[in-house]
Amino acid sequence: MENTEILLAITELKSSIDKRFDALEKQFDKRLDSVSKELYKIKQNLDTVDGQQSEDTQKQIDKIEKDIKILNQDVMFLAGKLGVHDLKLIGIENKTYIKR
Repeated sequence: MENTEILLAITELKSSIDKRFDALEKQFDKRLDSVSKELYKIKQNLDTVDGQQSEDTQKQIDKIEKDIKILNQDVMFLAGKLGVHDLKLIGIENKTYIKR
């Protein structure tokens, strides 16, 4: 396999990873928008009842907080995976340049 073929394969792999990461980022943004809307609704409900929180409202807040933590963990995990793939690609690129 020639260097140009290897570089082309690396470029295609990186493009594929970037597309998948972009799709995941869009999904994450949609989830965050959904969470923001729910938080807004909860705030409106709390304002309506003059700050008196029912047990159901507290459960919703707790669930939303948990969901946000999980989403943040997902993003950090995906960012870590993207970093690992980038490191591998850099390693392959460095090997290709050394062989020239």
